[in-house]
Amino acid sequence: LGRIFWRRNHNDEMLVFLHYSKIKDDALLQSHCILRAQNVQHSKDMTLASNRSLAEDNLLFQPKLESLKANLTQKYQELQVLFEAYQIKKTKLDRQSSNASLETLLALLQTEGAKIEEDTENMAENFLDGEIPLDSFIDEYQSKQMVLKGQRLPQVQPLAQPRAPDTTPAPQDSYTSDANPPPSVVPRRIPPPPPSVPAGRFPTPFTAAMSSGPALSYPGAPYPPLPPRPGAQSASQVSQPGYPSQFVPPYPPALPQRPPRFPPHPGFILQ
Repeated sequence: LGRIFWRRNHNDEMLVFLHYSKIKDDALLQSHCILRAQNVQHSKDMTLASNRSLAEDNLLFQPKLESLKANLTQKYQELQVLFEAYQIKKTKLDRQSSNASLETLLALLQTEGAKIEEDTENMAENFLDGEIPLDSFIDEYQSKQMVLKGQRLPQVQPLAQPRAPDTTPAPQDSYTSDANPPPSVVPRRIPPPPPSVPAGRFPTPFTAAMSSGPALSYPGAPYPPLPPRPGAQSASQVSQPGYPSQFVPPYPPALPQRPPRFPPHPGFILQ
């Protein structure tokens, strides 16, 4: 009986302990939940405050944003107008380019260049007369010279000149077939002999060269030829029919020359 009584008392104590421990756990859990709820509420309040401050800042930037949007809309409208003007001018330029030729453009460039040169000369005269100050003269002169050099007339002139027709033969087909066999090799023709020279006439240089055989391989004489003596002509200086006579200088020689000697004739005695 004593043992049974002890067990019963022990069970009662355990029940009491478990009951109080459960109450204690519930209190701890409740306090923990309350603390977490307070932290969440605090973070929520902080987030709401930051969002409110950001919204107020956005409201402050609202007028600037509206003005920028209006400016963007205006710029876009101006862009549309400029694009339409560009399209019109481009169409007009293409039409004029198709109608105008290079000669016409070259003539216009030359006219404009002559006008710029004339304006430059007039400006220089006015500067010399004292009507234009030095600074303005230098600026205007440099601007006109830059425009004149930018036209590049020497580079445009070759483009305006008519081109010669291309006379290069068309390339032949590189392939060969049975229908178009390659041309046969034809032997070279033997050159005809030189024409015969009739009696009483001198041969032409070409005929004489052909009849004399192959040309000599050694060079000519290293010394200059002797000058001809006045009054006497060598055999090579005899005029041939069809060739001009040798040029005779009209002025006398610088040094006195000996009189020419004639060959002796039979029946005469030279002293």
